[in-house]
Parts: sequence; structure tokens; C-alpha cells
Amino acid sequence: MARRVGVVGAGIGGLATALRLAHEGCEVEVFEKLAHPGGRNARLRVGQADFDAGPTLVMMLDPFRRVFEDVGERIEDHLDLRLLDPGYRAFFPDGSTIDATSNVARLTDAVRRLAGPADALRVPEFLGRTAALYRDAVPNFVERNYRSVLDLASPKAVGLVLKHGMTANLYRRVCSFFEDDRLRRLFSFQTLYLGMSPNDAPWVYAVLAFMEYGGGVWYPMGGVAGLTEALARLAEARGVRFHFETPVRAIGAGTIEACGRTHRFDAVVCNADLPYARRHLRQRPLRRSLRHSCSAIMLYADYQGSLDGLLHHNFVFGRDYLANLDWVFHGGPAVPDPAFYCCASSLTDPSRAAPGHHNLMLLIPCPNLDRPLSEDDCRALTDGALDRLETISAFRRGGIREQTALHPGDWRDRLNLDKGAAFGLAHDFFQSACFRPANADRDGVVYVGASTVPGNGLPMVLISAELATERVRRLIG
Repeated sequence: MARRVGVVGAGIGGLATALRLAHEGCEVEVFEKLAHPGGRNARLRVGQADFDAGPTLVMMLDPFRRVFEDVGERIEDHLDLRLLDPGYRAFFPDGSTIDATSNVARLTDAVRRLAGPADALRVPEFLGRTAALYRDAVPNFVERNYRSVLDLASPKAVGLVLKHGMTANLYRRVCSFFEDDRLRRLFSFQTLYLGMSPNDAPWVYAVLAFMEYGGGVWYPMGGVAGLTEALARLAEARGVRFHFETPVRAIGAGTIEACGRTHRFDAVVCNADLPYARRHLRQRPLRRSLRHSCSAIMLYADYQGSLDGLLHHNFVFGRDYLANLDWVFHGGPAVPDPAFYCCASSLTDPSRAAPGHHNLMLLIPCPNLDRPLSEDDCRALTDGALDRLETISAFRRGGIREQTALHPGDWRDRLNLDKGAAFGLAHDFFQSACFRPANADRDGVVYVGASTVPGNGLPMVLISAELATERVRRLIG
């Protein structure tokens, strides 16, 4: 008889795990409290504009390709992937800009025009160092299941940590490469993709910069949510049964409580965020105090009019970068012009908005619910970002036809993200690699997603699904 596996949550990690296990012959059922798959990676409609509700950047394509290859498919048959070049535009408070590109010659030339020849000469060295770091860090520390913290004490692991200085402070290391403050921002802010301050991050997370500049920024036509939809279709074709609008009340060793009864399985995989799952679904205390990522204010606007001056992806820096980070992550004074991210994928893919319209999305990093913001605080941050957009582009507030927003409390209430931490658990050194909460409990319940190994961000969650699948294989034999 086929082994039966129950999966709690139809986020991208749960979907990828369910798909692989079904392809290998397991009978798989997925329980999802929402009416659709995707979790944070779902589709959202506002007015006449279509949005990716969560992640909008696609980098590090290998895990994306593998999830299709592992079930006998080609990613190209399901997603129309386009390399964005430039990948994004960065705006600085002095009015200067730079277009980031994976073409090293063009990037070096852009840095020369922005900051001068001395810093331009450091670009190839910086990219070479981060490329070497990526080649050693990903296979040896990311793409593996850990048995204990002793795995990090092997001679090979210790040697690689020392070789690259992986535990050094990322921001200070970037400062040692570049003199111009704008470049220090440009080559360090990528840790914000994980909800982490570059001023707190270990150097190993410089691999994020290499993902951008070495591998490029990609976009699947129709939206990043198309990845979720493709995985769900393939899973259904292989017999996965989905139970939508079905909240799970509890999980145990081989059991899922939902729909007023106990469902029994040979293995259970939990894609709910790990702190929530352990506290509410397992009724177990967390084994240690965990630190959470920041939260984010999201604004989704159906916008009519020109967005000249903006690209598909845009990063806007305020006057005081370090003070902004201190406010978001450590409780320092609020700054009047925080950094934010702006996306308008309709500039690449006009199908995502009505003619003459754009799907304008803003993401403003902010404190999680350990330091809750008031409605007035959220409104002031959003207004400040819109004011800045009006100064750097053709955007005008009057062009907004319809809008909706997510605030920190929404991340907690809608997606069960502890403390409204939009990116899950934080990624400091002692919550990375073997120090991150393990993806299996002693009784066999397996976890997948952003708050277990290896971490958050779409590529990491897809790798998490590979690691969870490996755990289930060992469990069911």
C-alpha cells in the first residue's frame, strides 16, 4: 500500500513537498485554511490590477528548476522566465540613481559614473569574493539537513568558515570594499530580503548580493504567483487532494485534526510558520527564545497614469540609512524618510493591469509587533513613501484608483506569522544553519518553510522543501 502523507499549509514549501512525495508514489492530502494555495506567495486583485501579494523578486534559479526536474518536468514548459536587465533602479537621497545589472562591465561603468574610478575598480573583486562565498556556502551549509550543532564543527565546515570569514559583520565588510556611502548601501541592503539588518548580518549573507549580480533578477510572465499555481496544478495531476478553507486545529505524530475529526497518516509535514505551529498546533513550548524578522507595510494600488522614472523593481533609500535600520530592528528614533521598495511589474508585463494602468506595490520595512505601530504611524510611513515617489518619478497620488494595504497585525492574523514578522524568524548567526530551528521533531513531525532550515526567501523555502522531502523519505522508508 502507498504511504499516506498529510501536509498542513499550501504555501510554496508545502506545495513543493507534496508534489515531490506524490510523484514518488505517496498518497498526499493538503489542508489549507485559505480558499487558495500560495500562502505569502499568492495572487491579489485590486481594482483592475493584478499583484503578487508577497515575493516579487526571483533569483537563484537552481532550486526553481529542480522542483520541476525532480518530477519529470521542465520549468520552461510552465513558466515564461525573463531576465530583467537592469534588475532594478536604486534611488539615493542626493537625487542620484544607479541601475543594477548582472552585466559586470556595465555595472562597473555605472559605478564609475556614480562614485569614481577607485570604487569601480573594487566591483570585480567584491563580486569575485561573493561568488567564491556562494560556491562554498550553499552546498555545504544551506542544502543539507543537520543532525546537531556538531555538524558545524567538522574540519571542513570550520575551514570554510575561517577561509571566508563568514561570521564577520556584513556591513563593515562591505564598507572595507567601498568608500562611497551610496555603494555601501547598494551592496549591503539585500539582507532586507530576509527581514534582517545588514548591520546585524554575518558576512555569509553577502551571497545575496551575488545572487543578484551573478545570477541576475528574473521575472515569470504573469507573476511570481504563477509558480505557486503551476506547482498546485502538477500536484493535482499526480493525485494530491487539496482541502481548502479547512483550518487545522492540531497536529501530532501521524495525525491532523481538522473538519472535526482526526486524519491519520504515515507522516505529517507542517508548512505553517514554525513558531505558530509549535505553540498552537502542537501545544508545545518553543525550546528557546527565538528572534523574529522585521515586519512590513504593504500598499497595493491600481494606478492610472505614467510611472516614468521607475523600473519594474526600485529601491529607495532615505537620508540616514543606519538610523533607519536602527529604528526598524532595535527601537531607535523613527526617521522621517525610511527606505522602501517599489514594484510595478506591469512595466514588464502589461497584462497585469488594465490599459493605461499599473500595479504599483510598495513595501516599507517596519518594526514587528514587539513594537507595534499605530494606525497613524502606518499612515505617516505610507504617505512619506508616496511623497518621495512623487519627487523621483512621474507618479502622482491622484492616479490611485483603488488600493489596499497590509500592516504588521495583518501578517499575524491572516498568515499566522508570529509577532507579525513578515519574513519569519530572524537570520542572525545563532539562527542560521544548524542553529536554526530543526525541520523535524523527535516524534517525526516534519517542518517546511521560512522559519526552519535553511531560511526565508523563495529559493530557501524551495530548498527547505527538498530537505523536508528527504526527512519524510527516511521516516516512511
